[in-house]
Amino acid sequence: MLNLERTYNEQVARGDPSAVAIYSYAHGLIKSNNCNVRKGIKLLEDLLRQEVEDISKRDYVFYLAIAHTRLKEYDRALAYVDILLSAESNNRQALDLKDLIKHRMKKDGIIGMAILGGGIAVIGGLAIAAFAASKR
Repeated sequence: MLNLERTYNEQVARGDPSAVAIYSYAHGLIKSNNCNVRKGIKLLEDLLRQEVEDISKRDYVFYLAIAHTRLKEYDRALAYVDILLSAESNNRQALDLKDLIKHRMKKDGIIGMAILGGGIAVIGGLAIAAFAASKR
């Protein structure tokens, strides 16, 4: 993690960091504590909005789903998984993650709140637009 952070910060100090450095650092942050997970989400969401071809936007969306799952923000996690599945309906990782999220939602007893979550439409629209733009 320290190596990823150092590489990222060195590139930030020189100007614009590469998409690979940002993605690698965000990926490491997502595996860390909740405060760092939020930083990782911010970095990945910023990457998703950019026109970068270094890394597939599919990877950004997948790790955003994982990050929101870690924070128990299941409505947002499901929105990202559904975006992946709309593009790749047989994506085994996405299907497995969706099952895990639904299991945790039932376990935490918040399935009704997630369905009513207003964030799904906003995040879904943003991610679908970015994902569709990357397919062109």
